[in-house]
Amino acid sequence: MAPSSFSIPQPCAQPWAAMSPTAAGRFCATCATEVVDFTILSEAEILAFLARQGGRPLCANTYATPVAAPPVVGWRRWALAGLALLGWQSATSCATQPPQQPPTTAAAPMPATAEQQQSMVIRGVVLDGKNGPGVAGAFVFINDTQYGATTDENGRFELVLARSWEPVRAGALTLRVQGSPFVFKTQEVPVKLPTANAPVELVVRLESVEGRGKIMGKIRQPEPPVAPPKG
Repeated sequence: MAPSSFSIPQPCAQPWAAMSPTAAGRFCATCATEVVDFTILSEAEILAFLARQGGRPLCANTYATPVAAPPVVGWRRWALAGLALLGWQSATSCATQPPQQPPTTAAAPMPATAEQQQSMVIRGVVLDGKNGPGVAGAFVFINDTQYGATTDENGRFELVLARSWEPVRAGALTLRVQGSPFVFKTQEVPVKLPTANAPVELVVRLESVEGRGKIMGKIRQPEPPVAPPKG
């Protein structure tokens, strides 16, 4: 059986800790279904378990990212290949859309002073905990809008904002920082905007979620190919 022979297209957001323990994992009262714990099994054990299922419906708790190290290193590499198309960016089946570039000029034609025509800069770095590395690919949203930025490979981001833009004119805003929901808690960072032209420098340290790096949901196994006709 190939490593990519299963996926979890709709990750489940039910808390693992709230489920009742069973021999193979835990029982989800919401779905009235046993959730098999793949995080304690080796690659060979998982393949054997899936083979015994014979294509029957199955819910599992497994690793979604390389952040949380499983018992077998080979299984981590295999799991990443098998779960590469999960859409893990959301705890539900709907993935969070990336931030849009915020406006750097006034959105509406209105008289503006020289100061209002200027732009201001908010830049910073998003870190994995207190002493961890930068978090690449984290979304940084402005207030409740879809405007913001995405962190680079070092966890850094920069926002260039028009002073005439309404959220900036208010003198303060909130940055909503989101990493993978299977790894990090969403964090809101209040930012007081200076009247001077000096950029705002931020350091955001994301906290880990319970059961970091795991994903849970109903496994989908594709139908295997059949031999082509010989005649």
